[in-house]
Amino acid sequence: MIPLVILWLFGRLNGILELIMVAYKDYKFIALVCCWALVTLVSGGCGGSVLSRRIALSDLDNRSPTVRIRAIKWAGENRIEAAVPKLVDSLEDEDASVRFYAIEGLRRITGADNGYDYKASAQRRAASVDHWREFLKTKEWHSNGR
Repeated sequence: MIPLVILWLFGRLNGILELIMVAYKDYKFIALVCCWALVTLVSGGCGGSVLSRRIALSDLDNRSPTVRIRAIKWAGENRIEAAVPKLVDSLEDEDASVRFYAIEGLRRITGADNGYDYKASAQRRAASVDHWREFLKTKEWHSNGR
């Protein structure tokens, strides 16, 4: 799907460049227009960025740490309680950045961190994750007024 979109965008951009070349014959101007067009397309100026996509809870299970982090940040910022079990699972992620954003998201949603340290050894993190799982069973975090 993405290659087709890129080809479509390139075709549109190529057509625009041909018109500009015929009209102006000034290559410096064309270079500036090309840069402007590419920046506009990528930044979303023409109906949305090619790189953007909707965030969903299923992104918490994505193979890409970047996608997982984006989903974790979204869940935390929007205080999505349904994401809490997945965020607890993310505390065990091999990527330290994912663990960092997971605990930050959990703090925002539940108001607690339960002593978790994303930089701690795997053994200490595992003990803390067990504590988190017990904490979730109590449902106390639902009544914290958030």
